[in-house]
Amino acid sequence: MREINFQNVNLLNSRANMLSGNLLPMTDDNSFSLFWRIYRAVVWSIELIHAAALTAGIIVTPKEKALKDGIISVVVIIEASFLLANIYVRQKLTMQVIQKMNAILRTADEMMEDIVKTSLKPIIMPFIIYGVASVISVTIWHIHPIVLIFEKSTFYYVDYNLPAAFSPEPFSVGVLIPSTIIMTMGGVYLFLRKYSLDVYMMHLVLMLTAQYRYTAKQLSLLFQYLQNDGNNSLKKSHLVTDQWVEKELIALCRHQNNVLQISIMLRKLLSMNFSLLYLNSVFRFCFLGILMSTIPSLTFMEGISILSFAAGSVMQFFLLCSSVQTLSDASTEVTDKAFDEAWHQLQPPMKRIFLLLILANNLECKIAAVEKFNLSLPSFMTIMNQSYSIALLFLRAK
Repeated sequence: MREINFQNVNLLNSRANMLSGNLLPMTDDNSFSLFWRIYRAVVWSIELIHAAALTAGIIVTPKEKALKDGIISVVVIIEASFLLANIYVRQKLTMQVIQKMNAILRTADEMMEDIVKTSLKPIIMPFIIYGVASVISVTIWHIHPIVLIFEKSTFYYVDYNLPAAFSPEPFSVGVLIPSTIIMTMGGVYLFLRKYSLDVYMMHLVLMLTAQYRYTAKQLSLLFQYLQNDGNNSLKKSHLVTDQWVEKELIALCRHQNNVLQISIMLRKLLSMNFSLLYLNSVFRFCFLGILMSTIPSLTFMEGISILSFAAGSVMQFFLLCSSVQTLSDASTEVTDKAFDEAWHQLQPPMKRIFLLLILANNLECKIAAVEKFNLSLPSFMTIMNQSYSIALLFLRAK
C-alpha cells in the first residue's frame, strides 16, 4: 500500500495548487520543477495585467457600474493577495507543519489512514463541482462582450462586463477581442488563486482534525480492551496487561503532544488569514448581493453565471466555516468517548495520565487571532446577515 503524506492524500489540493500558479509548499522542502516556476511567472503576469486594467477601468467607468461590476473583483484580489503573501512570508513555518504531519503519517496504521481520508472526503466533491461551475461562470461573465462584435464596430468602456481600460475610447474590434480574452484569463486565474488558497487552508485544518479524531478513537479502543479483558489473549497477567496499556497510553500522549504542537504552529500560520477572511467575506458577499440585483437587466446566460457563482461562493464559505467548526469540536472531544469506557480500571499512575488528557481536552483549538473573528457555523450566519444589511444600505443610498 502506498504511504500517505500531506501531498498525495488530497489530489484536489495538489492539482489546484499547481494549476493556480500559487505553488504553496506541499512537501517539507517545497520543491517544484522549472516548468511550474515558469508557469507561475506567466500566470502572475496575466493577473498583473488584469489587475491594472481593472483598476483603470474602475476609474474611468461610471461609478454605479464600477461599484456593481468591479468592486467585488477588487475585494477578491485584495483577499487573495493578502492570504497568499501571509503564507509565503511564513513559508518556513508552513514547511515545519508539513514536516510534522508527514512524520506522523509515515507511521500511520490503517485506522489513521481511514480517519484522514474520511475527514477530507466531505470537501472534495463539493469543491470539484464548485470549481468547475465557477470557472464556467467566470468565463461566461468575462467573455460575453465579444458577442457585441456582431452588433457594432466601435466600443466603449461600459461594453466590458468587468470594468477595464486598455486604450482610449472609442476603440475597435482589434482592441475588444484581445482585451476581453486577457480579462477572461485574468478573471479565471484570479478565481483559481482564491480557490486553491481555500482548498489549501481547509486541507491543513482537516489534516489536524483527523489527528484529534485518531487520538479519540485509539483511547476509546484502548479502554474497550480493558472492559473486555476476559476474552483478550494478550492478558497473561495483570502485570502484562498494565504494562501494555501503560505503553499504549504513553504512546498516545506523545502523539497528542505532537498534535498540540502542530495546532499551535497552525494558529500562528493561519490566524491572520482567518481573521481577514471573516472581515473580507462581509464585503465580498455584500458586493455579490449588489451584483445580483442587476440580474433582471442582464441576458439569460449572464444571469445564470452570476447566480451560479454566488451559490458556489456561499457553499465554499460554508464548507470553510464547517471545517474550522469540525476542528474545534474534535479538539474538545478527544476524551469524551473514552470517558464512558473502563478507564476507572486503570492503575493510579495511568489514571493520572488520563486525567491530564482530560484537562488538555479543555484547550479548544481556535485558529483566528481574535475571538470575535473566529470562523464557525454561527459566524457563517452572522456574516451572511451583516452582508445582507450592508448591501441593502448601498442599494437604498443609490
